[in-house]
Amino acid sequence: MVSEGGCLYILERLGDAKKRGASIVAEVVGYAMNSDARDPVMPLPERLGECMIQAIGKAGIKPGDVDIVSTHATATDMGDQQEAVALGHVFSECPDVYVNNTKSFIGHAMGAAGALELAGNLGSFDDGMVHATINISEVEPKCRVRNLVINEARDVGDVEYILNNSFGMLGINSAVLVKRYKD
Repeated sequence: MVSEGGCLYILERLGDAKKRGASIVAEVVGYAMNSDARDPVMPLPERLGECMIQAIGKAGIKPGDVDIVSTHATATDMGDQQEAVALGHVFSECPDVYVNNTKSFIGHAMGAAGALELAGNLGSFDDGMVHATINISEVEPKCRVRNLVINEARDVGDVEYILNNSFGMLGINSAVLVKRYKD
């Protein structure tokens, strides 16, 4: 389902934000972008995985340090399967990484999707809850990933890092990693 929406973040130097007394929610600690340039709509799992690994590496952490992965998942059979494969490779040895999807609530806001999906997860820094992926009665076997939070939010305690995936048309992939701000 295509939807409409927008989201606005203010990104600024930490010192400037503190000086003006801003309420700081998170720090961007890792980001990566690549292209698989293989197909207009079909992602390449290896490149999706590389994108996530690069964002995590720039933050100086390991995949197991990530608490929540907000998937790009658009509810297309092949695209979701490719992302599930990539997630399986990157997080295969990470039993405490939880996976969710915000599009199940809001639809696909196209260019605004990534920003809106991250906004949907930022509350986890405060309440320790991972929102569920809703409207699922059965997970396609090839789309199964460990710790996919389905139909009911899950309390996971302390949330420190959120990885937000945006894998777009024409093979453009991006991942942003944010860390809960602690003064």
